[in-house]
Amino acid sequence: MKQIGNYLIDTELYYDPKNHFWLQPNGDFIRIGFNPLLQETSGSFVAILFENIDKELSKGETFGSVEAEKHVAQLILPVSGKIIVVNDLVLTNPRWMNTDPYGKGWLVELESTNFENEKNDLLSGEKQIEQWIRSEIKKYEDKGWIARP
Repeated sequence: MKQIGNYLIDTELYYDPKNHFWLQPNGDFIRIGFNPLLQETSGSFVAILFENIDKELSKGETFGSVEAEKHVAQLILPVSGKIIVVNDLVLTNPRWMNTDPYGKGWLVELESTNFENEKNDLLSGEKQIEQWIRSEIKKYEDKGWIARP
């Protein structure tokens, strides 16, 4: 974990810069969750719904929706695969996504079908991730979505 601004960011993972997911590959299986910056700018999560479980999905397809204090959004799959596990903890207590995004607050696990090709669209490596997070923090501060220190 690395402190970037006010956020602890796991720089060992992959990140989807468009939808603010982190991805943790383990062989053909990938665990997916939200990064801490998204959870702060969204407010407290109050509900999550998963759909298309156990179906073969392509990158960019919807796998559910999430409701937070500040918005409602579709969950867009960052890589292709079949969702095989959903995190029951976030279904019963969505605030785990806010309080423990890399631990108990993960969303789903999928069996990937094209990760080797699709990982090139993701961010990885400490330097690349840090630059991205810092630019997102500045963008969000400029828009007034997060308070400046």
